[in-house]
Amino acid sequence: MLAEKFIKSAVIYLIIGLLLGLYMAMTQDHSQIPAHAHLNLLGWVTMALMGLVYKSWPPISVSKIAALTYWLSHISVIGLTIGIGLIYAGYPEYEPIAAVSSIVVLINVSLFAVLVHRNL
Repeated sequence: MLAEKFIKSAVIYLIIGLLLGLYMAMTQDHSQIPAHAHLNLLGWVTMALMGLVYKSWPPISVSKIAALTYWLSHISVIGLTIGIGLIYAGYPEYEPIAAVSSIVVLINVSLFAVLVHRNL
């Protein structure tokens, strides 16, 4: 179940990322490339890969830590995309959002790494 939630969420982030890319192309305003890249790499690629790992390795997907990684993934993707987007839109005062979200990414990936390494 957790694996499916990760993969479904990843596909939603893929669609949002594609729409952002299309918007940038249509407006010829590519200032949001950093936000676009983070959205696609963390939202689409990382969440899809985590989902595939959980799908292929069911014992690690039932822990509370695994469930926590799902919510931390969303918090970090949304926070980092918005934070970076605002910074590149000319609002540097939103840098703390990106900074905190980056820390959440590190915590999330570290928890995922612990799950994987404990169960090798």
